[in-house]
Amino acid sequence: MSSLPARLTALALLALLTPACSGPQPARSAAQPPPTPFVIDGHNDLLIHFTTDSQRAYLGPDGYDIGQRTTGQVDLPRLRAGQVGAAIFTVGVLDTVDRIRGVQAVTHLFREIAARHPEALAVVEDSASLVQVAGQGRVAALFGVEGAEELGGSREVLRAAHAAGVRSVGLTWMHTNALGDASTDSARWQGLSPAGEAFVRELNRLGMLVDLSHASDSTAMDALAISRAPVILSHSSARALCPAPRNVPDALLQAVALNGGVVMVNFVPYFTSPTHYTWYEEGEARWAEFQAAHPTGDSARVLMAAWEKAHPEPPVTLAEVADHVEHVRRVAGIDHVGIGSDFDGMYSKIPGLEDASRFPALLAELARRGWSDEELAKVARGNFLRVLGAVERAAEGGRGGNRPQ
Repeated sequence: MSSLPARLTALALLALLTPACSGPQPARSAAQPPPTPFVIDGHNDLLIHFTTDSQRAYLGPDGYDIGQRTTGQVDLPRLRAGQVGAAIFTVGVLDTVDRIRGVQAVTHLFREIAARHPEALAVVEDSASLVQVAGQGRVAALFGVEGAEELGGSREVLRAAHAAGVRSVGLTWMHTNALGDASTDSARWQGLSPAGEAFVRELNRLGMLVDLSHASDSTAMDALAISRAPVILSHSSARALCPAPRNVPDALLQAVALNGGVVMVNFVPYFTSPTHYTWYEEGEARWAEFQAAHPTGDSARVLMAAWEKAHPEPPVTLAEVADHVEHVRRVAGIDHVGIGSDFDGMYSKIPGLEDASRFPALLAELARRGWSDEELAKVARGNFLRVLGAVERAAEGGRGGNRPQ
């Protein structure tokens, strides 16, 4: 556990979208993946492998070869095997002195990576290009910033990020910032700050996705009250099933549905299983104790290793992830649930959902539970694409249209 957030931080035309469906669907075994042209993953942290060990600078585009199987969870062979047609790839801004230069540098880096694999990967900036690239059997990469603090909370930097191709921004990450309160930090604004309200309006004007994953409940509710376009929660699960504060309570699920948005369920054990959540939180407490008692040397790590040996990590199953998908569907509706893995951003893996090749396994489990091909198409890609299109229509004073078509 010594490697986890104190320990852890040091770490989607319609014909293509929805298959023809008429009459009852034949039964399908759990081992048989349902037919699906492509999956859209709401959150992918691949670029973490292109940083230095200190995570303070980026390596060049050849610093990590995604053309072959890698040591991480994401690479082109596994994206292909997982039927991934698109994903939001996080682009961390490491230059805190000149954030415009920083966002330009990281987006340029990803474009260089894509240029080395033109047969398999392409950067896109709108829904039409996404559908075109995915229809060619390639992966369409949308850029997302996980936490507006990486943009300094600045609308000027936000506009530069949009010009560089960024199309999704999370209002917060793990810590409360100048725009609003985070779900895993103390409240400073009791929701969105005035600057946060202006930032949401600018995201709408630019046609960028407002991502509420990591935001506190009050921050998310404030953003929903202001946004004139549907929002996303790119990698969040259901708090009714697991009490992690990063998860979404039912009241917020219902509010997202009224907004027309989508909640994209993630694959992180800590956000999936209440047993795992309790184990993790206890481990965090022990780690803090050991560090306080032994601020220097290796004693804290030795004690933590002993604690972990005596308290093994509880197992978490693919079926539990499917339970979260079904809960979001039950509370928010079939039009408001998607998938946001958080691959390459997690400290441990769920058996059966170990890496980007495993999306079909989750869809197969949902099919085994009675989901139709049309319903699977919605959770796999259709709902996100609807939201992205609505966000684009809402730009520059338009209305996105909150209800599913």
